[in-house]
Amino acid sequence: MKNKLQSYNLAKGGNLSVRSLADVVKKEHFLQDSEYMETLIVAVPNTFVKDWNTKYERLTAFIVPRSSTQIAADDEYTLFAVIVFKRVHDEFIQKCRENKFNVRDFVYSGDLIEKQKEELYTADTTEKELWTELLQLSRTNFSEAFQILVHLKVLHLFVESVLRYGLPANYVGYIIKPEPKTTKRTLATLQSQFGYLARRSNPTSAKEKGKSSTSGGEEFVGEYQTLLEQEFYDFVLFEVPWITL
Repeated sequence: MKNKLQSYNLAKGGNLSVRSLADVVKKEHFLQDSEYMETLIVAVPNTFVKDWNTKYERLTAFIVPRSSTQIAADDEYTLFAVIVFKRVHDEFIQKCRENKFNVRDFVYSGDLIEKQKEELYTADTTEKELWTELLQLSRTNFSEAFQILVHLKVLHLFVESVLRYGLPANYVGYIIKPEPKTTKRTLATLQSQFGYLARRSNPTSAKEKGKSSTSGGEEFVGEYQTLLEQEFYDFVLFEVPWITL
């Protein structure tokens, strides 16, 4: 379903070189019931429109003079209809490619166009329904998922505290929500208040040990470089992402 919706979104939302032409072209743009001639739809990059108007009559033989008609335009392409003889169909397409003109594979059919319009409408309605359902499920389950995340953070906080400071596990956890502009000041305040924990966590010695170990070879640096570059505090700190719906 996802791939189908993506293809329909491309068909209705892309530029004129790829999007569906069901709601762009009309019956009067096409030569009807001709045994020898046909109408081709060409998407021309806007930067080459002048070249198209100058060259299209001489791309091949058997092109109806002055038959180029502009149908539509967007930010990237301009769409033209041109009448050619069926005998030069393939040659004309090849010449267009050489000149960066994109011939759309499109044959006018009233029934087919109506069918495409119905498919686009159905796809659009289905997408909106699925998006609404996903949004409702997300809102319903977000609270529970966030509680589980915080619970895991608390467990991580406790385990890290025991590993860093040892037993007995007499620790207190706090949740602090600083204003964005005061985050650095808040961290500095916490560092000054809990600086006495440095004697137990001993980060300086750990860093010096790491540096001395790295002098033995580049293999150690490559494996632990990310860990050594992390900012280290005298207290245990974990961030909980603040997400709002």
